[in-house]
Amino acid sequence: MRLAEELSSRCETLGIDVTRGVGSCDIAIAIGTDRDILHLLQSLENPPPTLTIAPPGYTGYLTHAYWEAIDDVLARVVKGKYSVREIARVHAVIDGKREVSALNEIAVFPQRSAITMEYTLKIDGEPLWRDVADGVIVSTPLGSTAYALSAGGPIILLNAEVLEVVPVNSTEPSRRPIVVPRTSTISIEDIASRYPIEAIADGVTRMRVDERIEFRSGVPVRFIEVEGGATYIAKRKLGTYKELQSLPPSAKFVYKMLELEGPMSVRDLAAKTLLPERTVRYALNILLDKGLVEKVVDPRDPRRHIYRIKGVP
Repeated sequence: MRLAEELSSRCETLGIDVTRGVGSCDIAIAIGTDRDILHLLQSLENPPPTLTIAPPGYTGYLTHAYWEAIDDVLARVVKGKYSVREIARVHAVIDGKREVSALNEIAVFPQRSAITMEYTLKIDGEPLWRDVADGVIVSTPLGSTAYALSAGGPIILLNAEVLEVVPVNSTEPSRRPIVVPRTSTISIEDIASRYPIEAIADGVTRMRVDERIEFRSGVPVRFIEVEGGATYIAKRKLGTYKELQSLPPSAKFVYKMLELEGPMSVRDLAAKTLLPERTVRYALNILLDKGLVEKVVDPRDPRRHIYRIKGVP
């Protein structure tokens, strides 16, 4: 709330009319972690062009400006020195009733880990395969460098008008990810498992799936970019994920949690990931050696240290 009030004051100083909410605004400004941004975007069916700002001490993939540089960023926006980049979303209809959209991916898995599910995959109504796997990921081009990549999916250029389907640990060795036109309809039907199935949108929203889930390309999100590069997000994500590919799963998991939740201590990370503290420290040491995270003093408690993704100016 303090940051929102300070941002409002700075905007008004520059002659920018400010209103809470996104009803009829020309530009939305969102302050928060990647997880906050993903939550916000899922609540908006067709958001206006959005400038995403990282809070103090945080850096993320979906934030286009740091709070520490907010005055310069706002001045650029006022002068029109920015670009608007459309990023595709994937939209799902669950059992013909509930709906959800995601910027990265929607994953379909049993609620309990290490349990397989049986399902039929259809593209535009035509059955493609019947499979048994840990789950299925339907990803956007942006999400192709996230969860889908770690599950064996290809890297897709940000401007490609496609969606990808990635089976996770299929019992059929020849089963491979597929890429389909964004105009296609993807259906996962006839689902069977010993435990209930759920759809997980961008890792932040979970919905139970009883019979089927249907995917289409969703309404894109328009991000305001002040860095000047049209593929800024994709380049930043791709560079980091190239580094992460060779790392142990625990290091990837810890990095992803810092990316979503922001700076945390070893104890916080252990609680969030359910990993032993020993494993968390091992993962953090690897990430520190690679220069992907940094250890800093907690500004709220100088007696303890926290870890954050490296890159805050």
